[in-house]
Amino acid sequence: MEIRSLKTFIQVAERSSFTKAAEALNYTQSTVSSQIKQLETELNTPLFERINHTVTLTQAGRTLLAQAHQIINLVDEARAYSGDEDANEAPVRFAMAPSVCSVMMGATYLRFHKMYPKVLVNISEGDTDRMLHMLNQNDVDLVFLVDRRELNSNYVVASEKKEAVHFVVSKESPLCGKKNISIEEVLAYPFFLSEKGLSYRRIFDEKLAEQNLSVTPVVEMGNAQLLLELVELGDGISLLPDYVTRKSYSEGKIGYLDVKDFEIEIWRQLIYHKNKWVSPAMKKVIDYCSEVSETVL
Repeated sequence: MEIRSLKTFIQVAERSSFTKAAEALNYTQSTVSSQIKQLETELNTPLFERINHTVTLTQAGRTLLAQAHQIINLVDEARAYSGDEDANEAPVRFAMAPSVCSVMMGATYLRFHKMYPKVLVNISEGDTDRMLHMLNQNDVDLVFLVDRRELNSNYVVASEKKEAVHFVVSKESPLCGKKNISIEEVLAYPFFLSEKGLSYRRIFDEKLAEQNLSVTPVVEMGNAQLLLELVELGDGISLLPDYVTRKSYSEGKIGYLDVKDFEIEIWRQLIYHKNKWVSPAMKKVIDYCSEVSETVL
């Protein structure tokens, strides 16, 4: 039984598709089919049911899937600790919310890279649903969420922290310093917001909908730092987590609005799948991110 065949089996099982597994592995579909057939021959049992273009695991396939993850993790661990340079240099695949990317991968990361030059990190951004899908498909190793608190027994939470979110305005805004502002009054001003459907923007829209309210921003973008700069320069409002705005607030460039009866709760969470083997490189990245989350964000 070959390790590559087990890896192919995992891809087919998690994607429920020979075609998608072939695309992910950069194989031809015939190669994927051949490797699965070889496994089924060796085990003398079908691993998938193929009915009307659907692919589902048999009971034997479900049993093998759990064992295959364990085998792959043990092999990766053995390679890493046996001095296999390729294993140690394998990139750590990391997905994170756009609002934290510039902070996590800024000057502090350069110091981390100087300490561990062989630890490579591949970064992708996305919304919460997409990132969790990538994690479940083993397309990424780690995910940094900024959203509602994720409580799923399939995930290991390496670090987490509740994060405050505020409506922010420039110091010149007539709302700055005002107490007990109604959400209706806030909505009368132009808004600069993150893209619709993204974490705290989605929560904001849902809370507005509960009150039969809505907002049409004049600017929508994923870059939280640019949204903050627009607030500093203009008369609009944005809704941003404190780790984005804290420095500008302490420097007196912006103000936090006192909006009555309208609170948004989000969490920063660094997570990985419970079946994921934590390589030495991945452990270093987890430690770095946990430290930055506590001291910089």
